[in-house]
Amino acid sequence: MMRSLTWVFAVLLPVSAAAQMAPDSPPVVSLREGRASTALPGSQGAQLVARKIKERTGSQGDITVEFVRIVRFTEQPRCGRVGYTLYQKSSNTAWGQFGGQLNVCEDGSPPLRLCKGSAVLVPANAQCKDGSWPAETPEVQAAMARAVADGSLTGEQFKAKFGGRPKKDEAKK
Repeated sequence: MMRSLTWVFAVLLPVSAAAQMAPDSPPVVSLREGRASTALPGSQGAQLVARKIKERTGSQGDITVEFVRIVRFTEQPRCGRVGYTLYQKSSNTAWGQFGGQLNVCEDGSPPLRLCKGSAVLVPANAQCKDGSWPAETPEVQAAMARAVADGSLTGEQFKAKFGGRPKKDEAKK
């Protein structure tokens, strides 16, 4: 399991917690629009995982990385939490063990943070006056704690919680 998550972060999401993502990246698009997907990378490791999934499902359909907005933050409404997993549409199978969650804002940056003893929000990569690094806001900490408490979602749990991808007409509603 840990190896799977390490693979996802190394191959699919090569960014640090304080890194800027492109505003048109799938995690950011899913925050804005509710859902987004992207093709599985063509790397050798990603293709090995795809081959194993296809063997397991008995379907040769494409494997994608599906992103879905979980929540928008109240204190930072242009930011929120996004979940992601591997998905094969042809078998309607989600592989939650290759998924996780992350915090992101619509401009691709991580949510703002707080320096100890201050109510002023600062960028994640800003250093506080006392030389320390800022901490996540209580709202973001709570979202992260909920994710940990919920544990990893299985493919069935992901489908039950988020359903299949919406049809084009439904996505515009």
